[in-house]
Amino acid sequence: MKPATPVTRTRIIAPSLVAAAIPRNRLPRHQGQAWALDRARRNPHKAAMIRRLAPILLLLAALPATVSVLAQDQGLDSADRRLAQVAERLQAANVALCRQHMPLTGLILFSADQYGRPDPVRFADGPLAVAQVLPGSPAHAAGIQANDAIVAIDGQAVAALEPEQDHPLRDAAFARLADSGPGRPLELGLRRAGQDITATLTPPPGCRALVEVMAGADGIARSDGRVIQISWRFVAQWTDEELAAIVAHELAHSVLEHRRRLEAAGVKTGFLGEFGRNRRLRRQVESEADLLSVHLLANAGLDPYLAPRFWRSEAGQRMDAGVLRSGAYSAPRQRAAAMEAEIAAHLQGKPLPSRADHLLAGREVPYTER
Repeated sequence: MKPATPVTRTRIIAPSLVAAAIPRNRLPRHQGQAWALDRARRNPHKAAMIRRLAPILLLLAALPATVSVLAQDQGLDSADRRLAQVAERLQAANVALCRQHMPLTGLILFSADQYGRPDPVRFADGPLAVAQVLPGSPAHAAGIQANDAIVAIDGQAVAALEPEQDHPLRDAAFARLADSGPGRPLELGLRRAGQDITATLTPPPGCRALVEVMAGADGIARSDGRVIQISWRFVAQWTDEELAAIVAHELAHSVLEHRRRLEAAGVKTGFLGEFGRNRRLRRQVESEADLLSVHLLANAGLDPYLAPRFWRSEAGQRMDAGVLRSGAYSAPRQRAAAMEAEIAAHLQGKPLPSRADHLLAGREVPYTER
């Protein structure tokens, strides 16, 4: 269990747009271009032709990079959508196990302050906007569209929201949405192409957690009990089943309220977390999350063996060998064996949904008493 960090997404501006913003008489020139222009000065017709062709040549030169940027954006959008679909399925199916709930709207939100250079199209109507709408979700049924600006949440103006220090507006909006309470109508004030509209949706309840793709992270999956973050590289490489196994583990930290319990016990993270009591209790919470994850998968109609299979797979071995390898984690095969034993003892032949009472009971026992 690792602390989550605010996500900053830097979208690269295409070189063609950068070039277009530079006055013509200040465009950088390569030596070959300087030689051609020097010869052209002696031929007015050639000079005129070069002036006409220069913008086209610059645009053509920038096309490969522009295509790369578009592909990057599309890949990030795809990762956001896949992760949200997997997470909402698990959050909805396990709401009875959670003590903190939120409405599952099917909205993926982002804010201009998450980007080094915000996209002027996506944030044309306001600093908080809809990145995507999950198909078949309450937001989709309410007619909400990608790039709609959100200007009010349940009667509160977005302009009045106050993000925590070093956190984007998107996080403050998420907290306001989560606090609105599930199972009742939720009213959103939107702005689309300069026109103000109102959308009303009635989202179902789910476990409370902000789940997001980390665009700049390399090989990270972590949770702090409130926010679940998985790196873009992992989401791009994994199948939906592999992704579900990891999301279930991270969501289990939220269900078991590990952050609250570890803080109450004074457990340290970072370098000090690798030693003594800190290491022992951190390993305990990771083991608890592993065991509960198979119940969360089963409750969502997924094969609980997805989790042990992942840790026996090449993908699980690679993940274990990377940034997550620390004393807080057992070896992958040990984790897989423990989850298989949990399935055999508490899920095999048992009715669903599973309450996992033997695991949830630990929420009431402080780690200081262990």
